Amino acid sequence: MKRRFAAVSPNRQRGISLPVALIFLTLLALAGTSATLSTNLQERMASNARSRNLAFEAAEAALKDAENTLATWRTAAFNGTGGLLVYNASRPNDATYWGDPAHWTSYRNPAQILSQVAEQPRYVAEKLPPVGAAEYYRVTVRGVGGDANAVVVLQALYTYTP
Repeated sequence: MKRRFAAVSPNRQRGISLPVALIFLTLLALAGTSATLSTNLQERMASNARSRNLAFEAAEAALKDAENTLATWRTAAFNGTGGLLVYNASRPNDATYWGDPAHWTSYRNPAQILSQVAEQPRYVAEKLPPVGAAEYYRVTVRGVGGDANAVVVLQALYTYTP
């Protein structure tokens, strides 16, 4: 016995292709939105990393400038002007103290002007108590990146033996 299939008349179609197409379009839209959000997040992270790197480079430039001029500072009076301080044991030396921008207003800028930073780096040199014949200097620098939220504070200790 042979079966015959009758052709489906246009009046009996169920219209499943439209809901299937709408489901696929919804899934594609969700995938596109997710990719866009991920890309935006990655761009912000890259921008923040660049700004932090600029702040670090600015702080390193200030350290280099301090190192180059420390020899002339050794003969200057460390009186608190221009970023030249005598060590004071009562002055804090922690992230809270050095992270406060108010402490940096009277300190020294490097000779070289840096571009692409929100604020020029500053540094301060403190003449520490001598140990024997050796002279010790602690240099603290503050670099700011492409925006004011990226701040790097570095310290270095320099020793001179006359």
